[in-house]
Amino acid sequence: MAVSGLGAVDLLHRPLIAFFASRQCPGAAIRAGTAWALQQARQHNAVIGGLHSPLEQSVLRLLLEAGGPVVIVLARPVAAASLRSAWGPVLAAGKLAVVSRSTSAQRLTEQAATDRNELVARLADRITIAHASPGGRLSQQCVHWLVAGLDIRSLGSSDEPG
Repeated sequence: MAVSGLGAVDLLHRPLIAFFASRQCPGAAIRAGTAWALQQARQHNAVIGGLHSPLEQSVLRLLLEAGGPVVIVLARPVAAASLRSAWGPVLAAGKLAVVSRSTSAQRLTEQAATDRNELVARLADRITIAHASPGGRLSQQCVHWLVAGLDIRSLGSSDEPG
């Protein structure tokens, strides 16, 4: 899969753990996601995701503050994106990559988000789901990924540490 990006794109060659959470999450998922992010940062595990939903944004902030390696996958071209100024020092430190497969500027549509999530899942060695709303798009993608044989773990289940 050809992607373009900036920052520490060599992170794509490390084992990557994808993180996903629906836009609306119960408190237990928020607490579990926060604890999970801190554990990943302590273990220096590279985390990949679109990191767009509110819980995903919180996880991203925690990972960046703790100096954990992160790959953010955008649904639009990196060149067309306005990156947050707070990312500058982390990019310079080699702890962050911002990548995309998209070649045309677009607004974030449901299809663009679905395509981005598919790319994240395919780049990852393992997928962690904090919460997928029943019947939602993320739940539908999880079923697709399970059928495809991807390694999916749910926070709060016994197979996902932390």
